Amino acid sequence: MPAPVSTSKLVRFGVFELDLQRAELRKNNVRVKLQEQPLKVLQALLENPGQIVSREDLRRRVWPANTFVEFDQGLYSAMARLRDALGDSSDSPRFIETIARQGYRFVAPVTTAPSPVYAQDHEETDRALRSRNRLDLRRLVASVVAGLVGGALLLVIVFAFDIGGAKEWLRRSTVKSVQVERITDFVGVKESPAISPDSKAVAFVAPVNGHKQIWVRLLAGGSPLQLTHDDADHETPRWTPDSSSLIYFTPNPSPVEAGTIWELSALGGVARKVASAMSEGDISHDGQRIATFQLRGADLALVSISLDGTVLREIRHFPKVYGYDWPRWSPDDRWIAYVRGWSNLFDFVIQVISAEGGEPQEAAHGELLRGFTWLPDSFRLVYSSSSGSTILYPPIFNLRSTNRTGKADQQLTFGEVSYVEPDVVAGKLVATRIRIQSDIWKFPVSGSPQENTKNALRITHQTGQAQTPSVSPNGKEFVYLSDSGGHGNLWVATTDGSSTRQITFEHDPSVVIGVPIWSPAGDRIVFILTRAGRTGEWLVSPDGSNLRQLVPLGSGASWSPDGKWLYYGKERCIEKIPVDGGPAEQVRCQHNPGAESLSADGSTLYYYDGVENPIGGIEVWKARPENGRSELLARILASRLPFDGWLWQQVLSPDDKWLAAPLLDRGTTNLWVQPVNGGAMRQITEFRDRLVLIVRRISWSPDGKYIYAAVADIDADIVLLDGLLQ
Repeated sequence: MPAPVSTSKLVRFGVFELDLQRAELRKNNVRVKLQEQPLKVLQALLENPGQIVSREDLRRRVWPANTFVEFDQGLYSAMARLRDALGDSSDSPRFIETIARQGYRFVAPVTTAPSPVYAQDHEETDRALRSRNRLDLRRLVASVVAGLVGGALLLVIVFAFDIGGAKEWLRRSTVKSVQVERITDFVGVKESPAISPDSKAVAFVAPVNGHKQIWVRLLAGGSPLQLTHDDADHETPRWTPDSSSLIYFTPNPSPVEAGTIWELSALGGVARKVASAMSEGDISHDGQRIATFQLRGADLALVSISLDGTVLREIRHFPKVYGYDWPRWSPDDRWIAYVRGWSNLFDFVIQVISAEGGEPQEAAHGELLRGFTWLPDSFRLVYSSSSGSTILYPPIFNLRSTNRTGKADQQLTFGEVSYVEPDVVAGKLVATRIRIQSDIWKFPVSGSPQENTKNALRITHQTGQAQTPSVSPNGKEFVYLSDSGGHGNLWVATTDGSSTRQITFEHDPSVVIGVPIWSPAGDRIVFILTRAGRTGEWLVSPDGSNLRQLVPLGSGASWSPDGKWLYYGKERCIEKIPVDGGPAEQVRCQHNPGAESLSADGSTLYYYDGVENPIGGIEVWKARPENGRSELLARILASRLPFDGWLWQQVLSPDDKWLAAPLLDRGTTNLWVQPVNGGAMRQITEFRDRLVLIVRRISWSPDGKYIYAAVADIDADIVLLDGLLQ
């Protein structure tokens, strides 16, 4: 009896063979690692060699109906990974041909053969089938009838009494049909969407001439309306219950002072000041109170303020160990949820507290969180988390759901685009959808910003992410983080881009690798590794050998000039540890310092510190000696720090004259240098209207003539996800 092709054949093409029964691709009898989606695409093509397999067929085959994914991006990524594994090219295809606007076709000769497993088991399978065919028909019918009756009775009992949460399981198991409707379509990064309570409009933030402005667009259609126009950043709009006005937050231009919550008509006009605050606010559903965070001496407090700003009640006092943000009332106004985080250790939680005060409880946890919203039942929440992303600068964010007790957590969106800052009203969910692709670039520093940008050289050419480069001491190679192969790992490339090699081989999705930094001695590379919420520093040789942990808990590494000591941040202190063995030593402690660089002679330590209040921002200091008196070089506003302020680090030039880092400018990111002797910063690049993100850490060439940086191109829009919450 011939077996189905999908379970009994080896398919051979060129030097490859695919075992369809084992779902295993081999090249010259050596297994080739390939993710599930690219493997399913290959199987679908090989089952129809020489024929066009439509995009819709691939959608049904690879992404089932109960899975939500950004299909175009998911298919593009799966095909790119498949072609990479096969050494194929879309321009000159040897195996897979793209048929424009139709699908794909496998064009190489294909042969099939019975798989070894099938050949061994074929005879036993036939004997088993013949034996089963001799079963007594009457016994079979009686058994089937009894089973059906018993099963039906059991189902009635299970669902009637909701045993084991059967009703919830049935709700989750129902096939979802999700439609993605793009609400915004003009150029720029749109963020912080908020649906009006009457479900007729969505407010959001978008940049205009370098400042974040509040916009409103009707869900029924039409052009968006810009509500704010003054020269300030306007953040996180939230609606009043009658949909007639909004509140929003403006950070203070000074990094050491509180910002302001304002109220503005939904049609625009003159805003009214409500209260000073350290974070955005949220209006209760009875329209009477605003929840926000305010300073209490050196600490923070979650407070409730009347809408006219006259009555204030403290709900909970927090020692300023963590940062606090994003307060949100539950729909029944009985609970307030907020985000508590410590970015440099990738430790964020959503906590829920009674509106009357008391002890908070954790509802969700993640390395990085980007917003959340309550669902109408005041019990469940939808939040945006980097959990599952194995790259961090920036990571991929997906939507997840949980409840206020921290149970029943599940992932809602999948794929290689991010969904952040969700908002739900009357079952409608909007979010910011972000697409990012990054590569390593080499920028000259001697010309004008325009010339340096024009003369930049792109070194890597990836369809995914390449991040945080660090150049070797001899200038011939650089190490960087890449998600090639489906997991973030360290790669080394020549500075002309002619060759690459992988040096770490992590596959565990719960482990995150990042920020490689080449030792000045040239013999080691340090990088962070996060596992189970704990971030430490690890070492590896440039050839991938000698992998070991050096620091169990710490981040923000920097080398001594001779490569014998590693400096890092731990629990609001800078420590250093000898890389060849020995105990760690404490260097200095402040609010939240991080080592940046040491001068060539090791006499001066350059470091950053968070400003002495929770509004954010960075102070740049230098100390000589490293544990001696320090001198303030610069204060940098939180609004200028890309992505997340704690994921920011300046790097000292080889001549000890400049500290280089990325900063936000008019909605995009540029490279800047700070003179170590004080004075004005100098701009190195000018991306103008090109929306890019440069995050975490850059690297100087040994001669000081170039800066290497990972440049990520960004596209962000507000989208409505219809059907995701079914």
